[in-house]
Amino acid sequence: MLEWTFFDSWSQWLIIGAAVFLGQFIYAALGFGSGMITITLLTLLYGEVSLFVPFFLLLCIPTELLVSIQDRRHIAFHRTGRLLVFILPTLIGGSYLLAASPEDWLAGALGGLIALLALYYMFFEERLTVQLDWPGAAPLVGTLSGLLGGLYGISGPPLIVYFKSRRLDKAAFRVALLSIFLAMSLLRVVTYSVLKLYTLTVVISCIYSLPFSLAGLYLGGQAHHHLPERLFRRITSGVLLLSGLLLLAKEWINR
Repeated sequence: MLEWTFFDSWSQWLIIGAAVFLGQFIYAALGFGSGMITITLLTLLYGEVSLFVPFFLLLCIPTELLVSIQDRRHIAFHRTGRLLVFILPTLIGGSYLLAASPEDWLAGALGGLIALLALYYMFFEERLTVQLDWPGAAPLVGTLSGLLGGLYGISGPPLIVYFKSRRLDKAAFRVALLSIFLAMSLLRVVTYSVLKLYTLTVVISCIYSLPFSLAGLYLGGQAHHHLPERLFRRITSGVLLLSGLLLLAKEWINR
């Protein structure tokens, strides 16, 4: 039954499914972190960034769509549209870099990026609140987010800093991110398809992984309403830091 997928065995299907579940759980609970968690873990275990980024993208769309519809009253469409003007063109550029870049370079850079972000979230987030109310903030944030999204499937960090500076409440913060990610995901699906990063094997593998994704969506949505946000962010940051350091260690050993 697995011959049409890229899974080598049912045990690998379960491992990848667990990573997908974890990413979607965090995504639905916080509004960010799915790519940082799942893409990092899958790259650490199996390499092939250019395979897992398009694969995981398809599995994120149901979460983005559901939250955007449920919490649409919290969306500031003017602000969202202004960011997307700068995000979408650079997203295409990042996608081309994904298709053309060497795997070793991608994996090493990804590990460093994740480790730095995790350290910020763990130790400096509450002390260093960046103010992004100057005129060039939206173009800068949109450009960085688009490039990271196309290249790594991790477009959240610049947007997270931007929306934190706006002092949004938990619900508004989550839907602000996920509504933008939904627009980005739809464009990335088209771009990745043009670049032939999607194959029948990848699509069927996504279908096999969909139950893990939907389970993470449901349970993460419940966690969003019940778990203390500060504790959840601490746990997430710890997982991120460990994943990034392990990825860097693996890259160093392979050289």
